[in-house]
Amino acid sequence: MSLWKFSKRNMIHFFMVLLMLPIIFMIIWLFVSSVYNYNSGRLSWENWQFLRRSFVLEGISFPMIWPIVMNTVVFGLLITVIDLLVAVPAAYAFSRLNFVGKGFALKFLFIMGSFPGITLLITSFFIMMYLGLLNTVFAVVVLSAAGMIPWHVYILKGFFDEVSWDLEFSGMIDGCSRFKCLYQIILPNMLSGISAIAIYAFMGAYGEWLLIKLFIFDSTKLTLAGYLAKLIFTDDDKVTNIGLITAIGLFYTIPIGIFYLFTQRTMMKVTIGGSKGV
Repeated sequence: MSLWKFSKRNMIHFFMVLLMLPIIFMIIWLFVSSVYNYNSGRLSWENWQFLRRSFVLEGISFPMIWPIVMNTVVFGLLITVIDLLVAVPAAYAFSRLNFVGKGFALKFLFIMGSFPGITLLITSFFIMMYLGLLNTVFAVVVLSAAGMIPWHVYILKGFFDEVSWDLEFSGMIDGCSRFKCLYQIILPNMLSGISAIAIYAFMGAYGEWLLIKLFIFDSTKLTLAGYLAKLIFTDDDKVTNIGLITAIGLFYTIPIGIFYLFTQRTMMKVTIGGSKGV
């Protein structure tokens, strides 16, 4: 290895570490705050009580964390599956098919994706109340997925556009139907893009707290983000237990780091234009 390449690599690593210092400092501060008792000045694991039992804070009951973790996983997987089941066929249709109203539908989809979702919360609340879906996970899943799908359709359309038509024509010549060409020829060539959309959908669901706070009233149905939001935003809007909040905040952050370690290679394979290696 030449001296220039060695120096260049070290400089890159140096700047990466430099950029990560605020994050590292934040995680260290979260850990220290979660185990340090400011009243007695001693280290204590009391703030991690949520791992083994439920607790009450300011008159609000909080369940043990593990059922909440399971809710979060199920919630994220449901939204990811719904998002892919709708976005992939829709993106394929916009990319490969010609139909009446295609241009108008694309423009409408763009407007729906650009419209601030928070402005629809009041309408969504009354619709769910009229349908009797308040305090149900189904309501939050539908609303969260609906907010993600327009942009994900646009992104996946770009991936479909980058797949050569020759691959699809070759499959049809060999006797494949359009559907068979889709799942045997086209989709394998854009797995990195689909994986990226799935990761974005799951991460979006993992961080969703506003809809959880507005539509879920039962503490046993909360996700981790909703659990933490309920802990922070109490009725009197006062932060009463910093140690407990930082402990749960650190617990909430750890899965993100683990998830990133397992998905970074998939994300790095994604190119700006669409699929890779087609």
